[in-house]
Amino acid sequence: MTKWDKFLIIFMILAALGGFVLVKSITSREGQVYLVIEIEGKEYKKISLAQPVSEKKIVIDTLLGHNIIGIYEDGVKIDEADCRDQLCVKMGKITKANQINICLPNRVSIKLISDESDLDIISY
Repeated sequence: MTKWDKFLIIFMILAALGGFVLVKSITSREGQVYLVIEIEGKEYKKISLAQPVSEKKIVIDTLLGHNIIGIYEDGVKIDEADCRDQLCVKMGKITKANQINICLPNRVSIKLISDESDLDIISY
């Protein structure tokens, strides 16, 4: 292996690492993050998550069911639901912009949105 082969291998590794850093920096720009709660497809409440929140609970009672949404410092999740499958509760916390959790039987959805970027995925 010549010195130019070694140089080429090192250059390719550094270029790949630089690409990872670039993609990470592009996708991590979130800006102001909001929690949007929708009931039956209509916006029910929009909450700014700019300030750190110790813990907050939002109770939602509709004709279709009962949900309790918990807002924490590190994310938002559906704490309780009276639906049969409990998939929305088992999903856990959503922590980044463009993530969503839906309680389909009760038609309640929570999602985190950002005013900074709508970038969801990068493909080449």
